[in-house]
Amino acid sequence: MFWFPRLATFALVVAMLRLAEEVLLPIAYALLLAFLLSPLVVRLMRWGVSRVLAIVLTVSVAFAVIGAIGWIVTSQVIALTHELPKYEENIRLKVRALKSPFSSEVPTPMSEMVASLRREIKTPPPESPATPAVPAEPKPVPVEVKAVEPTPLEFARDLATPFLKPLGTAGIVAVFVVAILFQREDLRDRFIRLISQGKIHVAMEAVDDAAGRVSRYLGMQLVVNAAFGLPIAVGLFFIGVPNAMLWGLLAMLLRFIPFLGPWIAAAFPITLALAVDPGWTMAFYTIALFVIMELISNNFIELLLYGASTGISNLALLVAAVFWTWLWGPAGLVLSTPLTVCVLVIGNYVPAMNFLSTLLGSAPTAEPPAQFYERLLSTEAEELSDLAAQHIAKQSLEVFYEEVFVPALLLAEEDRHRGTLPETRQRFMFQAARDLIDELEREDEIKKHRKQPPAPALPSIPTIVGLPARDEADEVVAHMLCHLLRRRGIHATVTPLTVKLDEAFESVRRAEVRATFISALPPSAVSAARQMCGRLKSRSPDKPVLVGVWRHRASLEVLGRRLLSSQPDQIVTSLRSAVEQLEALIRGVSASSAEDSPAANSNKEPGPAEKITAKDR
Repeated sequence: MFWFPRLATFALVVAMLRLAEEVLLPIAYALLLAFLLSPLVVRLMRWGVSRVLAIVLTVSVAFAVIGAIGWIVTSQVIALTHELPKYEENIRLKVRALKSPFSSEVPTPMSEMVASLRREIKTPPPESPATPAVPAEPKPVPVEVKAVEPTPLEFARDLATPFLKPLGTAGIVAVFVVAILFQREDLRDRFIRLISQGKIHVAMEAVDDAAGRVSRYLGMQLVVNAAFGLPIAVGLFFIGVPNAMLWGLLAMLLRFIPFLGPWIAAAFPITLALAVDPGWTMAFYTIALFVIMELISNNFIELLLYGASTGISNLALLVAAVFWTWLWGPAGLVLSTPLTVCVLVIGNYVPAMNFLSTLLGSAPTAEPPAQFYERLLSTEAEELSDLAAQHIAKQSLEVFYEEVFVPALLLAEEDRHRGTLPETRQRFMFQAARDLIDELEREDEIKKHRKQPPAPALPSIPTIVGLPARDEADEVVAHMLCHLLRRRGIHATVTPLTVKLDEAFESVRRAEVRATFISALPPSAVSAARQMCGRLKSRSPDKPVLVGVWRHRASLEVLGRRLLSSQPDQIVTSLRSAVEQLEALIRGVSASSAEDSPAANSNKEPGPAEKITAKDR
């Protein structure tokens, strides 16, 4: 029932758009041209040109260019129609070759034999004995109906009718463009007052955002189309296709039509190449030219020139093109992207329409930790690796662990404690997390070996031992910390949960182990970390112990008071601080230990770890 009012509203809006097509299409075209011409008018006014003269000059030049292009295209097409009869024989040969691809125009003994057999088969049998003739019936008298010759007035009407509607639409568009440019500020103020509902600054941002996106799209699309059409014209000229400049111009103009425009433009010169050339070489070169230019335009020119995209996803653009084409025909296809941009802006700024932004936008709908958590829950390990690689390429491995991976595990722990995460999902998620850390560490080793010779093998007994406080999430974060420590040349390892605590404590007592850390991921992690730290300190009082309560919302001072009874040597809430403090512990930096001890934390100013925690929160 919640979606029924929205669905009914959508159906009503679509019906109104369909019924009011004749009125709305000229207005939409006029708004599109006004968005395109408005920056030029503003620029002329800044140069000291009066408002009236700037608008008249801009509109006159724009429609003169449009008219000149239409005239050039029309005259070239008419000239081409007069030349097509010259290529009739080539077209016949091509059609004959397509109908019988294995036949040959040059007779051979084999073809002559096949033709002889075919004639023999088609020869009718001998006539049967003649029978008495039957008197023929009288033939009907043929009746011929001749059309009445049209009068000059009717001829002129039939000739002008196909052009009246486009000319009328063009005139209406011209009038609307001039009116919109003359009253641009007034129309904007009225529109803002109409939709603002008291939030004028939000409405102003929405209007400016829509105008900027549409103007940027149209301007960049014009540049991209010109960079596409000019090489097409030059290439067709050297290939030998007649009227090469015409096809380059059409390629530039038709490319404003999303998806179909370039291939509609390619159909004309390809057909002409088939007609002009007795062979197939010219047609193949023409097809290759369009395919290569389309690939270059899509993968290089657009990426270079579109500094800021429209913000619409590729799938949404495709769906929008189909929808607007169904609604308004070819005109809707031309207007699909600008209209969809306006709809997206409405979704961005109107709270009740936020679902439009979710459906149409290209920006991620979830924060990076939530997005990564979704990948952890999925069964696609490749997607998980690809997303991790994207984050690491943008920032670094440390930031990825700190700001994406650990928060994603926090979301998983919250779901697990609420009982909404099934056991099978938990097993897969933690296994996928460990596999990802192993994969990232292998990639680190490969990169390191490429830059410098392999380092000596680490000793069999680690320098730092990590202990998970209670569950697999704690163990996964411990593996992250060990990975970061090994990147600094410190041999660290994690004692798995499958190892008994007594055996784990005994391994810590080895002389080569210089420090220990306890990994605890909220919620319900502080008490487990306190108990393990107390038992560890009682077994090995000479070994420093660091307790990491990852991304805890409380300050270090509060954590210090809660963990004071277990007497940890260091307390941190971020992986970055844990790496720094553990490195200081094994290097023998006593000053750092004294400053960050739980006793000192209660009387000192906030340190780096606290600042990091505050930022992370």
